[in-house]
Amino acid sequence: MQDEASAVVITLTLLTQLLTGAVLGLIISTTGVGGGILILPVLTWMFGMDALSAVATANLMSMLMKLSSSWMHFRLGNIPIKLSLIVLFIMLPSTLLASYGITLLSSVDGWHDRVQWGINGLVVIAIALSLFIFCTRMFHPDRVAAQNVNQKRSLAAFIVPGTCAGITIGATGVGGGVVMLPLLMKYANMNIKHAIGTSVFVTMLLSGASAFAYGQGGYTDVRLALLLSAGSILSLPLARYLLRTVSEQAFQRLTFGFIVVSAVMMLYRMV
Repeated sequence: MQDEASAVVITLTLLTQLLTGAVLGLIISTTGVGGGILILPVLTWMFGMDALSAVATANLMSMLMKLSSSWMHFRLGNIPIKLSLIVLFIMLPSTLLASYGITLLSSVDGWHDRVQWGINGLVVIAIALSLFIFCTRMFHPDRVAAQNVNQKRSLAAFIVPGTCAGITIGATGVGGGVVMLPLLMKYANMNIKHAIGTSVFVTMLLSGASAFAYGQGGYTDVRLALLLSAGSILSLPLARYLLRTVSEQAFQRLTFGFIVVSAVMMLYRMV
């Protein structure tokens, strides 16, 4: 009887992890949001991780979940390869610098709690900036259109904000929807679907680099990351259907909604 009860508990735990991964994978694939901003609260509230371990595990999960999502967006034509590689080249150095810097600081006596507060603070700042940019695009489209008339598609203006975004991704695990989507739409003049595809592809590679850095410090729960990532594959058919049928305006509203929800979750977590 005890063995049967243990088997039932293990089975339910596995199903819960797979279902959680499926929900997270659907959100990440369709909106670009979730690689860090939704996964972090899930890892801390559902699985009891501290901020540093959650960031490390979220980076590995983000990379694994976005492998299949990146392929899907590539087949749908949502990833402009040349622009995506330029964005990656701009952001990769600062992402690696932040990841290794966090692991070193957290190992210094008396700095572990400060690092965790710093991580949470960066997440809140990233959310606030993203909400501002999204609000401007949603509620003042005429102003954005006027700016885009005189704006050539050049990533030179992306260097400074892209470097700052790389630091945020490396330090917090937050990246795709909350940080990169607004920046790609504003500075690279991308539409929402190209911005989602590019953010999924680029943050997959950035998260992999960051996960490697955190993994050397022993902060990553590899087993949990693999299980949740396996669950994300289950939602791909639905994500593919939604990407083909839902309008760009609907995706923009949906993405904005997830960012607002994420902001509430993170602020509640800090209080």
